[in-house]
Amino acid sequence: MSLPRYDPHSRKGSRTPVTVSELKRQQHTVTGVPGSRAIALFISLLCGGTSVLAFAPFAFWPVLLPCVGTLFVLVFYAGSARYSFTIGYVFGLGLFGAGVYWVYYSLHLFGAAIAPLAAVGTLLCVMVLSLYPALFAVIAWRFRVRGSGLVHRSSWFLVAAPALWLLVEWFRSWFLTGFPWLSIGYSTINTPLAGYAPIGGVFLNSLLMAFCGGALALIYVQRSIASACIALLGIVVVAGGGQMLRSVSWTQPAGDPVQVTMVQGNISQELKFQPRLLEDSLRIYSDLSLTGADLIIWPESAIPTLFTDVEAWQTEFVEEMAARGSTVLSGGFHANEDYTEYYNAIKVLGGTDDQLYTKRHLVPFGEFIPLRDIIKLLAQVITIPMSDLTPGTGPIMPINIDGVNYGMSICYEDAFGNEMIAQMPQTNVLVNISNDAWFGDSTAPHQHQEIAAMRSLEFDRPMLRVTNTGITSLISRHGQVLEQGEQFEAMAMDVEVVPRHGSTPYVLVGNWLVVSVGFFLVFVYFVCFLRAE
Repeated sequence: MSLPRYDPHSRKGSRTPVTVSELKRQQHTVTGVPGSRAIALFISLLCGGTSVLAFAPFAFWPVLLPCVGTLFVLVFYAGSARYSFTIGYVFGLGLFGAGVYWVYYSLHLFGAAIAPLAAVGTLLCVMVLSLYPALFAVIAWRFRVRGSGLVHRSSWFLVAAPALWLLVEWFRSWFLTGFPWLSIGYSTINTPLAGYAPIGGVFLNSLLMAFCGGALALIYVQRSIASACIALLGIVVVAGGGQMLRSVSWTQPAGDPVQVTMVQGNISQELKFQPRLLEDSLRIYSDLSLTGADLIIWPESAIPTLFTDVEAWQTEFVEEMAARGSTVLSGGFHANEDYTEYYNAIKVLGGTDDQLYTKRHLVPFGEFIPLRDIIKLLAQVITIPMSDLTPGTGPIMPINIDGVNYGMSICYEDAFGNEMIAQMPQTNVLVNISNDAWFGDSTAPHQHQEIAAMRSLEFDRPMLRVTNTGITSLISRHGQVLEQGEQFEAMAMDVEVVPRHGSTPYVLVGNWLVVSVGFFLVFVYFVCFLRAE
């Protein structure tokens, strides 16, 4: 008995006779990996989990290339749309399971959720995020072409797959308020690809990183001198171009250096919002601020109540600091006139209304409960302080202090470069205040600092990053950490920062440049290959 031969590169297959035993053998190798599908899924899971090593605190970025390349190979050889979806989903379980496990800390240790519920919540978070790699995989599989020649395969591995990866990452960055954490472009801070960030931002770097991974995959799949030459030439051109761009100065110094003290109070999350300890918290921050620097910066919620609740203390403290020649910028909470809306804010203590910034991009379940009326039970079980806040409104402008414009972001906001552009190009120095105590002694604070460094690189401006328990740091305009404090220690870090002015290409076009490139590449691939079928 004979059956039509199954061609994994064809939707229809050919009519060449083949025995049943040979068909079974081909089906077992349809993934491109000898053995069963279970082995292929295990490899996908392993690649996803291993990919986390490319990000901080490990920063072993080369590991990402074979991991992404292997995913491309597994998707390319998947025998069906359903199986390609599974391959991508399992990759996502590895990536986000190893990458955002720290959600458990927030829910259980600091959100008062019992351990089983916190574990379920973390698992659900990982499962939802894993849908994005699965979405990439099923679309990329659909975009395969029947031809098996070098041109056809090169176009898929070097054009279609990287472009689709970029577009899915970008989609993840804004859909349902967005979660751009672990976008692969963040791993490029210390690579030649860093030179591209001021042009197209983190997503351009993601595209190029996916391209390099696809190039390695092409070498494996095609296994010819021609494919190796094409792939290696592409990698060399991309890396060489990025290295040359790293020497370009997109902005210029703007004024004299500013002396800054960044205060890390190290107030534990369990005690931070207890009213009886408010005076102790203020005393800790006050004592660490007697440095005489031009600017003193306190972290997010350093004042763990409304600014108006501490007006008497604030007046006295501001006078003392003014006598020392210092201005204090602190995180805290702000309310509207009738106290019906509350905001996570940063303010110049004793300053005017235009020296107040209210957080725009809130953290779901951390600062607000989505669909609170529908999920009342969850809102009751997870009791996070100040978790019913209002997004900031009005024009987004930097805060001017002594002639220097400081572009503000609070915690999670620095993960959204396209939103921070609203304060450009007026901003001279970036300021991010955060409270990464929510994540305990996990990889999250390190990943968060890496994300902040990408913003400095995109905007070609230094960043003053001040956190409650760490990691407080001074980040250069090139995205390099110049000075860094120890985690879980109370300290005052004295640094000097040079304001800058000017615009990078990314400031002018945001994410739209690279997203347009992604759609264009997909369109060209469709017209040249898929439509021809």
